[in-house]
Amino acid sequence: MPANGNASSSNKSANQAACVDIKEYLWTNHSDLTSLPTTMTIFLAIYGLIVTLGVLGNTLVVLSVIRHKSLQSVRNMFIVSLSVSDIVISVVSGTITPITAFTKVWIFGELLCYFVPFIQGASLCFSTLTLTAIAIDRYILIIFPTKRPIQKPQAVKMIGLDFTLAAAISLPMFIKQRFVEYENFCGQFCTEDWGSNDAGRSTYGILEISGTIVFVFQFVAPLTASLFKEEIKTCSLYRQQALKRRLRTNRMLIAMVGVFVCCWMPSVVFNFLRDYQWLPNFVNQQEYLIGIITHCISMSSTIWNPCLYTLLNEQFRLAFLTLLQSFRTTRKKPDIRARCLRLMSTAFINEDQEVANPETMSNINVQYF
Repeated sequence: MPANGNASSSNKSANQAACVDIKEYLWTNHSDLTSLPTTMTIFLAIYGLIVTLGVLGNTLVVLSVIRHKSLQSVRNMFIVSLSVSDIVISVVSGTITPITAFTKVWIFGELLCYFVPFIQGASLCFSTLTLTAIAIDRYILIIFPTKRPIQKPQAVKMIGLDFTLAAAISLPMFIKQRFVEYENFCGQFCTEDWGSNDAGRSTYGILEISGTIVFVFQFVAPLTASLFKEEIKTCSLYRQQALKRRLRTNRMLIAMVGVFVCCWMPSVVFNFLRDYQWLPNFVNQQEYLIGIITHCISMSSTIWNPCLYTLLNEQFRLAFLTLLQSFRTTRKKPDIRARCLRLMSTAFINEDQEVANPETMSNINVQYF
């Protein structure tokens, strides 16, 4: 028995010694540019910047809402959930994905092989559903001004439903994930296994159907609904000059949806075409490079929302200033914080309570967040 064990161990060691480094293989056969140290350095620097700004910016949003009761509205409950999702995306996707793309092997163990793709997919779906929930809330508020707006208990239920749906949509990524070793290549790999032989062709069809559903569900349907809704609201608002200030709030929503779609569309389209094997040959030759570029663009979405809040929303801008002032160990300009607090005391309005009365709406500076 020991002899057989030693022989088996020797054979395994011999196979490992004879295995091929996949990075060398891709460089030799496909001139894969992600195998170059220069490419790695550039993208790791970009990812480092995106992750840092994404985590800091969205943490600032969450802390601002927690610290200022005037910001704790239904709308901002959705905003906080969106920021938390962006933090998760930054920490998980912004670190593990580029490392795996450049090393070409999975170094994070079998358990994370199953959970990381699931978390990534669920976070993206959750962000999409949250934007849809925000659009629904605005739709009710504008089109039915006398109707009771969404209340906080309802918002909590909607967030819980969004989370459940996001997890359900991403569940196939967990089920079909495999932690494998290949005989010819060194290292361990985390990959999807949808079946590739004739017997598994029907199972592989689930990938195509799933890719199509995710593509339509994440972008086509929400974007079409948002555009239709915004057209109706814009016409309604121009007929009611007293509510013209609400156009700024609508621009905020349009900007958020537009940035989200522009950032994530390249990555979703790339994966969609790859699922159907429709990628051109030159893209297949540099699949890792194109994939990491589109993913890098997608990751940039985590930094844009805090920037939009700062540029387009006075309340959040003031809240950010007061929060940053409180972090300073020496306050050289205490008057700035005092000014922000004075402005915030009059700037924040509980939209849920005031909007139900159409007669007072002309005097309300309603803001989205």
